[in-house]
Amino acid sequence: MQMKKVVVISMLAAAIGTTAVTPVMAQTNAASQTQQALQIKNATFTVNGKAVAIRTINKSGTTLVSVRDIALAIGAEINVSKGVIKVQLNHKSATLTGSAVTSVGGNSFTEPKALLEKLGATYVAGSNVVTSIKLLADIEQAAWINPSTLLASKTIEGGREDYLIDTATGRSELLLASSNTSDLVISNDGTKVAYTDENGAVYVITLATKQTVQASTDNSIKNELQWSADGSALFFLQGDKNSVIAKVDLADGKVTKVLEDKVDYKADLSVSSDGGKFAFTVIKQPKVTADAGKDVSLDDVAIDATGTEPQLYFYDAAKADNKPVQLTNDKTDKAFPQISADGSKAYFVSLSDDANSTGTLEVVDIAGKTVKPLFNEQDVYQLAAKGNKLYLLTAKGEGNAIYNIDAATGAATLVHTVSDGVSEIIVSNNDQLAAISNGLLAVAINGKFTTITK
Repeated sequence: MQMKKVVVISMLAAAIGTTAVTPVMAQTNAASQTQQALQIKNATFTVNGKAVAIRTINKSGTTLVSVRDIALAIGAEINVSKGVIKVQLNHKSATLTGSAVTSVGGNSFTEPKALLEKLGATYVAGSNVVTSIKLLADIEQAAWINPSTLLASKTIEGGREDYLIDTATGRSELLLASSNTSDLVISNDGTKVAYTDENGAVYVITLATKQTVQASTDNSIKNELQWSADGSALFFLQGDKNSVIAKVDLADGKVTKVLEDKVDYKADLSVSSDGGKFAFTVIKQPKVTADAGKDVSLDDVAIDATGTEPQLYFYDAAKADNKPVQLTNDKTDKAFPQISADGSKAYFVSLSDDANSTGTLEVVDIAGKTVKPLFNEQDVYQLAAKGNKLYLLTAKGEGNAIYNIDAATGAATLVHTVSDGVSEIIVSNNDQLAAISNGLLAVAINGKFTTITK
């Protein structure tokens, strides 16, 4: 009797086991089929300007991304506790749980837009572009420091801010916040920047350490600072009327006059590589005549601007006569004047008041004092020169264009066709290009301009 009871209980247990196992097996098979349907693939995302491989799955037509991959790409932290995933970036966080997470192969996937927006980042779904860095806005001017860094400046209430910007990511670092200071100028080797304060004192910042030293206490007015090629001195126009070309030795702060010819209103100073030859423009002031018989409060004056157009001059400090040579004598404006590296030529963009005229790149042979057009195929807006490297921003069709000009032959090579919003190009010592377009700063990477500010 006891034996029969044991057999019955065993048979009942077997029956219960069979009915309990069957649904579980069915669920496992269904889960397996789901796992197979949600295949993990690698997709290329652009994260802060860099290409990054992110694992993705397609669930019901929606692309989900690996939480771990996307967090790692933007530098976020992940914490997992009791099945809840918390992602944190720069004091902002997102919590993922329940249906917000899909697990495949031991990896968690989620919809990227909602996650990234909670973290203060942006996501452009069509192009898989992710930006988690706070980009600078309202940049007004920029210059290359080295192949990976630009110096960018913006005006703020009460002064100016100067930033170092990573050209790959747009990540910025404040270098200097100041008021009543000159623009920063970058040494040829990209290791230092210099500026003057409102009293004329000269300061130099070493970029590697961000340390600032006062290089000169001389309090004369210093305009248009220009580094010497070896970084030992700064050239500038001195005085409230820019009457003198001078230089300051950065080793001892001593100021030396290079040219004092008692001619006022010099501008557009450009220095040869050896620091001995100079090009600059001179602007004569208009003649103002007042009627002595009338009350001065009427402000009734006659202004004669005849002969006030800027003219280009050249000065060789090694010559004994110590006199500048006038290179041009015409009625056009001369924009962006630049001396060649060896001091044998000068370049400028010739502009006329005639509404139908176009800007022309001109070259001056200094020895022969001859002026001739070097590029006049299109309206020239800007000349950006680095020694003997010449780049032009021109009109082209409905947009603009960037050309490289061979200084020896005048041969023009089209480098980029850009929108008509591009107002300025910036060229580095090794031919890297950046541009300002409608207030945005962009750099040319692999033949395409990428915006790094907003």
